[in-house]
Amino acid sequence: MRHTLLITSPLVRRTALLEAARERAHGRQLMSPAQLAARLAGGFLQLIDREALQTVLDAIVADATTAFGDLQPIRALPGMRRALAATLERVWSAGIDLQARAAAGDDPRFAAMARIEQALLARLPPALLPHAPLVGRARARLRVAPQVLGPVTVRGVPDLDPVWRPLLVELAAVVPVTWRSHHDRHPAWIEGAAIRVEHCAAHQPRLERVACADPRHEALEALRWARELIAGGHAQPQDIAIAAPVTAEWDAHFAAMVADANLPFAFVHGRPALETQDGQAAAALAEVLLGGLGQHRVRRLLALTRGMTPATAAIPEDWQRVLPPDAPLLDLERWRTLLNKEAESVSFRTDLFALLQQLARGTAAAHELGESLLAGRALAIWRQALREGPPQAVDVSLAAVRVHDDADPVVSIVWCSAADAAACPRPFVRLLGLTSRGWPRAESEDPLLPAQVIDPAELNPVPVAERDRRDFRTVLRSAGREVVLSRARRDAEGRQLGASPMLREAGSIEEEHLRRERIPAHAASEADRLLARPREFSATPRAQSARACWVNWHSATLTPHDGLVRPDHPVMRRVLAARFSASRLRKLLRDPLGFLWKYALGWDAPAEADEPLGLDALEFGNLTHRVLEFAVADLEANGGFARAARARIEAAVTFAAAAAAAEYQAANAIPPALIWQRTVAACGALAAAAVGWDEPPLERQLSLAEIPFGGASRGTVPRTDLPWDPERPVPIPGTGLTIGGFIDRLDVAADLRRARVTDYKTGRLPKKDIELDGGAELQRCLYAYAVRALLGDAVEVEARLLYPRDGGKLLPLADPAASMAQVARYIAVAREQLLAGHALIGPDSAARDDEPLSFALPGNAKEVYVECKSALAAERLGSLPELWALP
Repeated sequence: MRHTLLITSPLVRRTALLEAARERAHGRQLMSPAQLAARLAGGFLQLIDREALQTVLDAIVADATTAFGDLQPIRALPGMRRALAATLERVWSAGIDLQARAAAGDDPRFAAMARIEQALLARLPPALLPHAPLVGRARARLRVAPQVLGPVTVRGVPDLDPVWRPLLVELAAVVPVTWRSHHDRHPAWIEGAAIRVEHCAAHQPRLERVACADPRHEALEALRWARELIAGGHAQPQDIAIAAPVTAEWDAHFAAMVADANLPFAFVHGRPALETQDGQAAAALAEVLLGGLGQHRVRRLLALTRGMTPATAAIPEDWQRVLPPDAPLLDLERWRTLLNKEAESVSFRTDLFALLQQLARGTAAAHELGESLLAGRALAIWRQALREGPPQAVDVSLAAVRVHDDADPVVSIVWCSAADAAACPRPFVRLLGLTSRGWPRAESEDPLLPAQVIDPAELNPVPVAERDRRDFRTVLRSAGREVVLSRARRDAEGRQLGASPMLREAGSIEEEHLRRERIPAHAASEADRLLARPREFSATPRAQSARACWVNWHSATLTPHDGLVRPDHPVMRRVLAARFSASRLRKLLRDPLGFLWKYALGWDAPAEADEPLGLDALEFGNLTHRVLEFAVADLEANGGFARAARARIEAAVTFAAAAAAAEYQAANAIPPALIWQRTVAACGALAAAAVGWDEPPLERQLSLAEIPFGGASRGTVPRTDLPWDPERPVPIPGTGLTIGGFIDRLDVAADLRRARVTDYKTGRLPKKDIELDGGAELQRCLYAYAVRALLGDAVEVEARLLYPRDGGKLLPLADPAASMAQVARYIAVAREQLLAGHALIGPDSAARDDEPLSFALPGNAKEVYVECKSALAAERLGSLPELWALP
């Protein structure tokens, strides 16, 4: 027998489908009011849907011939089409005739909206109708209702929009109509109609009231409560509902927690799209279009969209092999430079660059790029986001998109709106968000038809606050066993929240104050169980290891957590066999523990990918050294560095600064334009002061910059202007170590009898004269030793530091040979101690607040840990602490 259920809630629909299957009710039809009207109207007519409405409104907003009246000033604003769609749907649902209002001259705004409505109706396909015309067609064909509908039962619907009410009243005169409600009263407009009203039996559930710390804590306590009901045998998952007036505030929390809770859990309103892999693919595209062609953004986009469409088919899976790890590649020109450099080894260069060119168009190509890069559900998510808002705000629109949850709500715990919980009662219900701000919600005016244009009560006959109160009362009346009323004491930002006034309707119930760190009877997940049960967690290997580390950090002895390792460890042998630079030697001498982290374990700070506000001291020094290298090479190739006039030096430095800046920004993130210009100018000024330092030249002096030695190299083209073989090893006698690197500047006489080694320092001049500076200053003696080792013992080597800042100063090393002998002795000690397993703290451990690896030390390490362990480490490291005391 044909029978129609009129429903509006998706949860009621799914539940009714299950009931129909169990009862084998083959003639039962489930319809919304719009579907019922369309079924009566016939002729394949249907109500205009939101997607079609926004598509037509897009064309109307873009058509300059459509007059917008007093809405013209805001016509081009982002979100206009969404506001128009929402207002028109609200007007149509309320049964308001815009054309009649415009003809009556009530307000110019009605005339503007009426013209937009006329333009909309002219563009709509004939089968798509707004609410009132569809209802009119349906009322004209009520005679066929017994054949196409049969008896009608309205289920789980607290009220209907005004536009549908006349149709239902007239329908009741043709077929039996039953209004079945869980609410304690029915709408007033039913009075006098031939509609039979059935009120479901009222229940008196047990009421409980709790206060949680914040919304996340509310979600956690809700899952604990659900697990307790199931584990205790009091309920099945399909008996439990968790609800709030608006679910968005808790969606992300539930999505994260449910993955660990392993409970059957359904999002009735859909899961947040960004919690899915397809949503992340769409988000990756949005990030590139809004943030630019940063390397990490392009990597993420291609990783998530590979294989979706032919656009990325020609780009292999290992395409990132050509990318330098530290280069952010923030614009198309930098990508072009990189790909041109790698042209011979990159077969997919053309396809990749073509894709990058499309991505560089930004949000202007949002629709086109979505169609070419995304497919399936990812493309559907992208399209929906672009329908909901402008491309410039696609990241915000994506955050609001929901996708269908694969979990079946009829056999799961449901997370839903309060309206759904009221429409489809369950024995156990937990209501969240009962705060003074959240429940009942405050009414908001329509953005295009505000209160001064139309009475809000006419546009929205049942205010949102009244709907919230009605749903609250319905849940308290219809839940069969238990209702938990939950509120947060503070919001996500830490602001204090008051209790909802609706809690008074539940009666006088003592509120239980739930602390965040309380031990629940039933945990939501394994992580929650271990966090709540310290004794159980303490038995796990991870906890035992963490506790041992903490205890060892604060003990008065040296332990493996302080850097004691197995003697003669093969990893230590390997790192000591590598080539040492000056910075690597400094780490070995002054911070053995940091040496272990950086070179043995391979730890390092991630490269900064986004544009910084300024260069740090290290990057500023690197850029200045590059300017100096270009300037010295230019001067030496054009008349000689030692004979260059002041004007020639300034011209060379200007050229070098531009070249170094272009090279740097092709491979690194740079500050904003104005700051970057000032930074390059500062580097140029320092370079000019360093290059222009006045001193007697050597006989027929040859000057070289950034001279490699000991196997160090940059690039694939070998230099031909060097006085030695750069691949020749440079061992340090008695240490077992070899050194290599780049000398900032080398001035050498034509007969190779005299040489000057200059190391540039872009920082401040030290307050006192230094030689080894406790092992922190090694360049002079190392580079002087390297020059003597490569040119022969007969060469006389002068080594000095040049500080060009603040007027400049030269700091020569009095006796490079004696200093090197002293350093070699301490290097041998440091190597011996490291092989003995003593990778302990030194004076550079936690010395800087911005040390990137300080996370591996306990908090406040400088004042507590170093103070406790430094003396113990000094005793274990032999004579190495003597070096730290040297000037």
